[in-house]
Amino acid sequence: MNLRRPAYARATCETHRNVGPRGVHGCVTIEFERATAFSFSSVVEWPAGDNYDSVVEQAVRNALESLRLQMAFSCRLLAIEWHDIDSCAAGFAFAAAHATRVALEEIA
Repeated sequence: MNLRRPAYARATCETHRNVGPRGVHGCVTIEFERATAFSFSSVVEWPAGDNYDSVVEQAVRNALESLRLQMAFSCRLLAIEWHDIDSCAAGFAFAAAHATRVALEEIA
């Protein structure tokens, strides 16, 4: 652990790509803090029938694994932006993975 780096970081990332007649959209704000074990929580209210908390959590876990980080983090999903037509699981997964990489550049 590098004690000169902050113990806390927040990142907001958005993706919006056109793929055929529909797009792929997701936007998340995730907060990371060094911890003794991995944890994930969400304070987001998703639109009725659409809850991608588990998709975001899995994307964060996959990003941490791909970065080969040995440190544990407490992660909290703070906010999302929703597009009525294009928001989807893939969009939120991509945005969460990118937010993880951006935030961990500051604290890992």
